[in-house]
Amino acid sequence: MLQDQRKHMIRALDESGRPHLYWHGTDGDGRVWLFETVADDGGEYWPVRHAELGPDGIPRTYSWRRLEDEYGFLAEGPLYPDDFGLSSLTAEEFATLWAALDRRTAT
Repeated sequence: MLQDQRKHMIRALDESGRPHLYWHGTDGDGRVWLFETVADDGGEYWPVRHAELGPDGIPRTYSWRRLEDEYGFLAEGPLYPDDFGLSSLTAEEFATLWAALDRRTAT
């Protein structure tokens, strides 16, 4: 029940007219991160899509369509890009990377 509520809230935020911002980064383990966020009234960035490609080469994607799996999950709180050393992407760059990772996830 709680997962259903979360799913509906994230979907509503994703489909709202609020600005979407896109981010990417890497960590010390070689993991690549992608985030699509939506800004709320307070200026916080809420993830609506998140992808990662780990050192194992297996992509993982999360959104309201799939909130979690045995490897990870869509963040449950706001994202602070500066705290994670994330850089911005254009919508087009994000869409290209997301499509490539999501396609690999489906296979």
